[in-house]
Amino acid sequence: MNEPIMPMTKRDLLSMIGTAAGASAMYMAMSSMDQAKASDFKGPPKLEGDNKGASVLILGAGVAGMTAALELSRAGYKVQVLEYNDRVGGRSWTLQGGDTYTELGGATQTCRFAPGNYINPGPWRIPWHHHGLIHYCHELGVALEPFMQVNYNAYVHNTKAFGGKPQRYRHIQADFYGHVGELLARSVNAGALAQTVSKEDGEILLEALRSWGALDRNMRYVKGAASSGRRGYDKEPGGGLSAVPEPSDPIDVQTLLRSGLWRSIGGNLQWDHLSTIFQPVGGMGQVAKGFERAVGHMVRKNSKVTAIHQDEKGVIVTYKDTKSGAVMKAAADYCL
Repeated sequence: MNEPIMPMTKRDLLSMIGTAAGASAMYMAMSSMDQAKASDFKGPPKLEGDNKGASVLILGAGVAGMTAALELSRAGYKVQVLEYNDRVGGRSWTLQGGDTYTELGGATQTCRFAPGNYINPGPWRIPWHHHGLIHYCHELGVALEPFMQVNYNAYVHNTKAFGGKPQRYRHIQADFYGHVGELLARSVNAGALAQTVSKEDGEILLEALRSWGALDRNMRYVKGAASSGRRGYDKEPGGGLSAVPEPSDPIDVQTLLRSGLWRSIGGNLQWDHLSTIFQPVGGMGQVAKGFERAVGHMVRKNSKVTAIHQDEKGVIVTYKDTKSGAVMKAAADYCL
């Protein structure tokens, strides 16, 4: 008997793309599917009109919920927020050394970081075009600092390549650019691009490839001063009697291509990863703390919503206190 074919959701498709090709490819797919857009934020919403003392019940004290609470309260609405967790911020949170977290399955993990270290389980950074979030960080006193998106001295890793040994990001990038630059230079010199590039432009392209790929005078990417100036030396230039540097060996093109590590060098070229990228000083949880200072008095934590009833009179939400087990109700004119 054949199994029924289940329809694939957008979430399923994006998860498959992310697993197979990485986060950058997934973001590009999201953009093409109209699931990721640049912020059109021009300033806080100007809520006008006579609300006549209307009340609003907001479900969830994530960044969106707290933003709504802030602006609606400013407009004169009576606002109450119900939050399932014992903290605000939703996915925007930070785990410091010594913190513990119990997952839904019951497993508890303890962070044993050195002092000052932390991890953001949700979003890690704030791209330059997230104008709305940057605005509220400034307004709520959340200090921002540059986020180092690219560290050329960091490692990239593939368990199936190089015997599982991590490789320097700069080695992979320099060698990939170098080999591609040499291959393109060969194509130009062989006239393979004659129908696309004129002779004069071909000469300009060759000079550009020499600079871009760190090629030698013969347009080759080989062990030497040009390539080592990009990827690093085995023995760096110094002073004294032993000042002569020792060039490093580039990874051969076949090994490099088959390693798949070239996938790691394009992420920072994506529009949403371009510098300057920001992060709150101390982690993304600082965003939540900024909002909590402004609207925390409106939030009831540990409140698990179990039912929502709406009629012509308004909305009634039934929720359970996850600490005491008590079941309660909250009523409002509107519910978000």
